[in-house]
Amino acid sequence: GLCQDRSSSFMKLSIWPAVLIFSLAAAYPVAAQSVTSNEGRRELGVSIGELSSGAPNAAAGHLDLNAGVAIELSFAQKIRDLGFGSLYWEVDSLVGPMRRVDGTPATATHTVRSVYATPGLRLRFTPKEPVSPWLAAGAGYAFYNSDNTAIDGGPAAGGSKHTYAIDVGGGVDYALGKSYVLRGEARGFYTGSPKFGTPSDNGLFNFVISGGLVWRFK
Repeated sequence: GLCQDRSSSFMKLSIWPAVLIFSLAAAYPVAAQSVTSNEGRRELGVSIGELSSGAPNAAAGHLDLNAGVAIELSFAQKIRDLGFGSLYWEVDSLVGPMRRVDGTPATATHTVRSVYATPGLRLRFTPKEPVSPWLAAGAGYAFYNSDNTAIDGGPAAGGSKHTYAIDVGGGVDYALGKSYVLRGEARGFYTGSPKFGTPSDNGLFNFVISGGLVWRFK
């Protein structure tokens, strides 16, 4: 049922912090011994997580946009050292290969694919320590592609849509040495609405919890 699906989605999301905490606890002794005083000015990162479910308001019923896998790629360039941290310019990008849509009307599209690209700023605290928390915000572009097959198996008025995206988030970096960092993060994305094949509200909020690896270089 719907409650079971949402419970399952929550359980999947809750696994990520536990895995991250366990991994970071194991890595911390190594990081403490090898933390760099020569941090790289550029970063390239890749993370995997889960893009949240949502409940867009359709004029003719109630839709449920299910959770799905998310792959994040990011590039950052340090632009200034501050007394309490470092300021970076970053481009965060996210791909959601597929999320299922359920609910009514049954003529709505059955799947939605997502791509976000949001340039912005990241403020990283305690940059020369093994543990570096950070905050980020940006704005840019969202692309949605909706299937032309409906929930009931018939045709749907899906298609592609280009719209805006705003993201706000934060995370924690754990240095594994001079070049590699283990990262856990959570971001919220507010975008225009995909083409659901039925009139719906113009805004959609998604969040992602992810973990991955970052390469720092000159």
